[in-house]
Amino acid sequence: MPVPDESPVILLVDIDAFFPQVEQILRPALRGRPVIVGGNVTDRSVVASASYEARARGVRTAMPIREAHRLCPEAVCLRGNFHAYARFSRAMMAICRRYTPLVQPASMDEAYLDVGGCRRLFRTQGIVGATAGDAWPLLTADHLKRTIRRELDLAVTVGAGANRLVAKIACSRAKPGGVAWIKPGHEARFLAPLPLKALLGIGPRTAERLERYNLRRIGDLARLPPRMLAEHFGPAGRTLAERARGIDPTPVTAGAEAPKSISRETTFETNLIDVGHVKAMLSYLLERACRQLRGQGLLARTVTVRVRYADFKTVGRSRSLATFSDHDDAFWPVARALFDRAHTRRVGIRLVGARLSHLAPGGRQMGLFGEPDHDRRTAYYRSVDRVRDRFGFSALVTGRAIDLLATHERDARGFRLRTACLSR
Repeated sequence: MPVPDESPVILLVDIDAFFPQVEQILRPALRGRPVIVGGNVTDRSVVASASYEARARGVRTAMPIREAHRLCPEAVCLRGNFHAYARFSRAMMAICRRYTPLVQPASMDEAYLDVGGCRRLFRTQGIVGATAGDAWPLLTADHLKRTIRRELDLAVTVGAGANRLVAKIACSRAKPGGVAWIKPGHEARFLAPLPLKALLGIGPRTAERLERYNLRRIGDLARLPPRMLAEHFGPAGRTLAERARGIDPTPVTAGAEAPKSISRETTFETNLIDVGHVKAMLSYLLERACRQLRGQGLLARTVTVRVRYADFKTVGRSRSLATFSDHDDAFWPVARALFDRAHTRRVGIRLVGARLSHLAPGGRQMGLFGEPDHDRRTAYYRSVDRVRDRFGFSALVTGRAIDLLATHERDARGFRLRTACLSR
């Protein structure tokens, strides 16, 4: 089937083993060696990412570092450097924007590109030849992959299709380092033999329910009437029916996807009994989350506190504010009370975290007579953010986080946490 110039063509570019690959670029001696990012061998953290050399030995994301090291003792274990990864991410996104203004980052290491209206531009730039014919999306994907490799030394995989869903699955099937293009009209045929877990929206529980009806592959799901799926799964059932047929109306828009939540958490060096120390860390993590909230022009209403004990039992508590906010002091009293509710056992604490959710765009409905106190606090946080933006986050340490000065080292970016690769 011909691909007209105006037909939608979506690319998904995904950096292969992003964190370890950046470490191998910055430290050439690590090339070809198994690399695990997430913590040192003696750390109590988990794997954030592993190179393909380590994955071949059974190392997986979220696996405890010590278990990963037992599987692959020759691996180099690193805490990682989020700021280096962010620098490479920004550089890759800048390259993508040379191809089309419709670039939507999905995460630090992947982005969707809508290049459907760029065929003539690519011809004038020499990206695709006049004789490329219907294969121009494949040639464009390959050109993008080679450009990123040449300029940043990053290996990426690129999937191409008529929509985001197909591009995403095509990309996953082409990893690592490949290029895949699903021609228009071939979506259902491509998806049919794949396992259900490959389809966005199908988690372990949904897959288990479907298997009870002897549905194990996407093609099995596509053959069912959408009405039947809607009866069993509600509105999500109709969406599953469309996705099983390769239908996804989600557009690619310029700019990053709005986050559904903002969270920060860290694993302690040793299990903590001192509740005061844990609360100091919780206060600091909440400050970091609120700073990101303001930086992205968002407000939040719900705060969640997560506590993991030494025996790995995890407890979470949530509560919503009466109104949306981006102020640290609006969330802290609630977070402190949630921690007190969650901390009910005489067991050491291994991890603590805070999450802000129920997000909304910035802006605030004022009361009838105004809110001078709210305005003063907003001005205060703007001043704090300006100081930290200029001199580093640790230039100002406030609230309960002051207690961390006696226990944690810090640099311009803030306190050095155990989960260094994700500290930001």
